[in-house]
Amino acid sequence: MKRHEDHRYIEALRKGDNLLLEELYENYSKTVTRWIMNNSGNMADARDIFQEAIIAMYNKACDPTYVLSCPIGGLLVQICKNKWIDQIRKKSKDTEVRNIEKERYTNEQETASQLEIIEEEEIRQSKLEKAFAQLSDLCQKLLKLYAEGLKAEAIRVKMEMENVNTLYRRKNACTERWKVVYEG
Repeated sequence: MKRHEDHRYIEALRKGDNLLLEELYENYSKTVTRWIMNNSGNMADARDIFQEAIIAMYNKACDPTYVLSCPIGGLLVQICKNKWIDQIRKKSKDTEVRNIEKERYTNEQETASQLEIIEEEEIRQSKLEKAFAQLSDLCQKLLKLYAEGLKAEAIRVKMEMENVNTLYRRKNACTERWKVVYEG
């Protein structure tokens, strides 16, 4: 494998040659920064990604058999692009997971709230039924006929009452009694 002239940067990483490393930063960090900022990133993201790419290059340079066979700029930019895409995917997955968890939590709260409402309604219905059972047979029959949607005249005939006014007074009295028993 033919060694590229940029292999000197690999040697600089191995030896800790700050002058060549500064040159590496100066020559390629702007390209990486521009690309990341054009792809949903910011300056801090670009610095972090570039630093991660340098660390990855350093890890390669620690292998004494590693030989750079291509321009370091292209390799460095490609490493940065791959790292940035991985980071975007991770952020996207994290956001998706957070959204799923938020939805699940909201659904659990809504379900619990609905169950509480249902339970409260069942308790109220049970209490109403118990109070209704304590009414006289006449009141129960009268209120059931009203609940069936019958007209006042039809109920008056079935209940054998003299007139509709008597029926209304009796209905009001039964309703009032039911209310007192229910609240009592």
